[in-house]
Amino acid sequence: MSHKNRESPVLQRQVGLVSLTLIAAGGILGSGWLFSPLLTAQLAGPASIISWMIGAVAMLLVALCFAEVSSVLPVAGGIARIPRYTHGDITAAVIGWTAWVGYCTQAPIEVAVVLRYASQSWPALVSTAGVATTAQSDDASLSVLGFFAAGGLLVAFVLINAIGAAAFAKANSAITWLKFAVPVVIATTFISSRFDLSNFSSTAEFAPYGWHGIFSAVSTGGIVFALIGFRHAIDMAGETRNPSRNVPLALIFGLLIPLFIYLLLQVAFIGALDPSELKNGWKHVEATHGLGPLAALSATLGISWLTACIYGGALIGPAGGALVATGSNARLAYGLARNQFLPTFFQHLSRRGIPVNALLLNFILGLLLLTLLTFKNIVAINTAAIVLSFSIGPVAVLALRRQMPNAKKRFQIPLPRLIATLGFTVSSLIVYWSGWTSILVLLLVVGASLATLFVKRLVLDKKSWASFDFRESLWLVPFLGSLTAVSMLGNFGGRGYIPFGWDMLVVVAVTMVNFWIANWCSLSDEKAALYRKAHKPVGGLEKDMPP
Repeated sequence: MSHKNRESPVLQRQVGLVSLTLIAAGGILGSGWLFSPLLTAQLAGPASIISWMIGAVAMLLVALCFAEVSSVLPVAGGIARIPRYTHGDITAAVIGWTAWVGYCTQAPIEVAVVLRYASQSWPALVSTAGVATTAQSDDASLSVLGFFAAGGLLVAFVLINAIGAAAFAKANSAITWLKFAVPVVIATTFISSRFDLSNFSSTAEFAPYGWHGIFSAVSTGGIVFALIGFRHAIDMAGETRNPSRNVPLALIFGLLIPLFIYLLLQVAFIGALDPSELKNGWKHVEATHGLGPLAALSATLGISWLTACIYGGALIGPAGGALVATGSNARLAYGLARNQFLPTFFQHLSRRGIPVNALLLNFILGLLLLTLLTFKNIVAINTAAIVLSFSIGPVAVLALRRQMPNAKKRFQIPLPRLIATLGFTVSSLIVYWSGWTSILVLLLVVGASLATLFVKRLVLDKKSWASFDFRESLWLVPFLGSLTAVSMLGNFGGRGYIPFGWDMLVVVAVTMVNFWIANWCSLSDEKAALYRKAHKPVGGLEKDMPP
């Protein structure tokens, strides 16, 4: 190896436990807390509290799986690279590309939310006059000035990340502490100002729309969109000190702390509503304030200083989420390049050990998404794509236990087969709950990822069909096929042919079979060992090439 290669920059392990926990928590506390209390209440009423608990348990099961996997393979861009080591190239392409497409939408979503809230003071940022520009509205598009402001924010996030992982972690930590404080102040002020217990039973019952409403709130009420932010700790694992300890703890605490804040906000929002607003049912509860439901409620209570606090939180929360997403997505693009799914140009590291070319690529894609797609379309792509990528965590747990039985410093989850099976099942259910439209978007992303892989491998690299890991990817066919069929025939945006309740039982049943198939399809111990030889970087220039 040349002297030049030996001195090539590598990813620096500079992020500690507290910083990594705040990265996970900061990703969760983005824009979700600003509008999810209203959306979940409209879908499930007071039972939205149950929806939050279901979403939290589901995400915790998945997070535990990734905690063990990341302790064994603490690599940058883990969601893109881990499936390479357990199920080969085709699985890695599908999971990695869908995750990357979903990640690419995160920073644009948060930036759009920041500017929509900022337009309350600077209307010139949006092009549609007189439209309530809340986070969940897609009626107002960015003006030319708004587009340049969005570009400026995205540039700022790129520059902060480019300085280095330590600088990024410090900036995120400062922002995240503020993101903790603002919603807690809002919730406690609501509770102390007006808290009507009758609101929890003011309509027909605690759960006015039954279990359908509860499950709908989990997927389409903003709960999953909010809680999936813990994933950023997985992608920063390659730059974390003592990853076998810090990554699992950061994933768990980074999920539980924001969950407490979300539950506090949900309870406070329901209790602070005027009972007269519930006379037509929870579905007709409205927010008529440009800053969203929390500001609307603050206005009815006559607390002007709290409205100003909400305005500040509306800017800080999404901005912090965009900062985290920018850094995390760069690691994901870096992982794709390491897997040879993107040009090797994007695995280049700066002298500070930062994938700067990947940062620039995602910056350009973010601007294009803001230009070409509506806010509603960007959100739909985000949720569907990212949730599918979570399915690899539970599958990888059992695969790595067989492939790496003697791995040092493994964070061992209890009852691994049970937790992995449950994690895989809830991932499938969340994809199903996201609705038929999201499934269609997901299939388009999967198709594009496979087409890109085959064109690059067969046409550009001129390799043979034998270079693909076909057998190891067979589990994707029944997995995606069954989810598509049940979604089309089910009750979440589908035709409703399968009765409610039975549709979810069908999903659970086929998921159990698919999980067994996915484990059967994992790489042989010998091939997995060959792929892992490139795990630890040699000068940052290694390539995960097939044997």
